[in-house]
Amino acid sequence: MSMAGQQSTIHEAPLAIRGMVCTRCIQVVRQDLERLGFTVSEVRLGHVRLQGRLSPVQIELIRKTLEKEGFSLLTDAKVTLVHRMKALIEQTLDQHDSGEPRGRLSELIANEFHANYDALSALFSSSEGQTLERYVIERRLDKVKELLVYTDLPLTDIAYQTGFSSVSHLSNQFKRLTGLSPSYFRTIRQEKQAIQQHTA
Repeated sequence: MSMAGQQSTIHEAPLAIRGMVCTRCIQVVRQDLERLGFTVSEVRLGHVRLQGRLSPVQIELIRKTLEKEGFSLLTDAKVTLVHRMKALIEQTLDQHDSGEPRGRLSELIANEFHANYDALSALFSSSEGQTLERYVIERRLDKVKELLVYTDLPLTDIAYQTGFSSVSHLSNQFKRLTGLSPSYFRTIRQEKQAIQQHTA
């Protein structure tokens, strides 16, 4: 009998996983869990839902299996919730990169975790030592840097994709938090291209 078949009362059992960074990670986690006999309802970056109750023995088996792949299973409730918030932020930023519809991140977070946003923000701050808002801005700016260095997208498009209301808003936040201008990172791209052309 499969492990899923040994489970009794059926309900969604969410697990938080550290170390998932790409689409391939999602595929690996799904395959490993299905190989163990679990019914996988959903897999996202840093997050998986299984059908059925999980016993301590089963959770330990999942933990050991994931560790072989370089992942780690988060079991502390507070750490798990903060990790899931980070994973949702990453997923939302990736959706923006794909041109998918955006929404207010605070509303998305509150709806996803069925909790008051201020309470979630306070939990994040106490765990991470920085506000949730600051973390979101820093992750957006990391995306901006990535797009400036690795694409030729104009700053207007980059501002839209990363959730800034305008180019001036992006530039002001960028300068305030990094001490540098977006044009500095665009120069890095130009230097990379010049080196590649020279060595081609």
